[in-house]
Amino acid sequence: MKLYPILLRPIFKKMIWGSESWEITCRPDEMGIIENGPAAGEAFAHYIGRNSSGVLGTRFGPESRFPLLVKIIDAKERLSVQVHPTDAYAKAKGETDSGKSEMWYIIKPPECGFLIIGLKPSVTRESLAAAYKNGTVESCLNRLRVREGDIVNIPAGLVHAITAGTIVAEIQQNSDITYRLYDYNRTDDQGKTRPLHIEDALAVSDYEGKIPKTAASAIETTKIGANLLTRVISDEYFDIKKYELSGPLNESSNRSEFAIFTCVEGDAVIEAEGISVEIPMGRSVFLPAALGSYTIRPKDKLAVLLKCNP
Repeated sequence: MKLYPILLRPIFKKMIWGSESWEITCRPDEMGIIENGPAAGEAFAHYIGRNSSGVLGTRFGPESRFPLLVKIIDAKERLSVQVHPTDAYAKAKGETDSGKSEMWYIIKPPECGFLIIGLKPSVTRESLAAAYKNGTVESCLNRLRVREGDIVNIPAGLVHAITAGTIVAEIQQNSDITYRLYDYNRTDDQGKTRPLHIEDALAVSDYEGKIPKTAASAIETTKIGANLLTRVISDEYFDIKKYELSGPLNESSNRSEFAIFTCVEGDAVIEAEGISVEIPMGRSVFLPAALGSYTIRPKDKLAVLLKCNP
């Protein structure tokens, strides 16, 4: 089978607050379908299964679950205040999904200028439970000022919410477990409120401030010609680099693990194995682990991309 840069057909989801585009997904009910090259029309899981070590990488076994999910989130209205569980909590609950850690790249900042990121320092489990009962949850929430281009890391346990007018690129564990703590008493077009998950949300939330409530800063920065590469997140779930490309960049894949590029500004082009793939802003491309050499460049003067390794 031919290994080459893969585009998946986006899965669009209309939500009560806006919309999501699932760009890289490998889930039974939200299966990515390849839209380019020799494998066009093939289910992503089937493509992986034909050569799992060549596609996912040698550190993944043939029965490994695809670990990541990449989305573009367009929030016309504010999302619910929510929190996600750790792997251990999800397993203890008997969930089929893993826990969920995620990160956001701010493509368009919120109208109000801030996101909900974490709880205020004085909030305890008991005071948050009381706030839920007396309708004052919003007074417990920390507000983080953000700008275009900011990156926010959201590990499991960090209470969070996107506010109205925001567009983000989201990279997360391949999980759909969300515990809603508060939903602004919102109703759908049937007049029904969405379910809340108070006990689980109270159980998993970070009250001790162990998780930073700030935009991520550079871990290390490398300049290659006119191009700037900045590592911003590196943990057990993903390694994230921001690529600011003003010219072509030659790289080689790592046979131990795949990579995903998500374009967050401008448009980019990636070339490998005689195939040229355009990556418009908001789209993602999957690079198989055994791909080998490739070149990535801006289509015009500048492109900004996130490179994610699992």
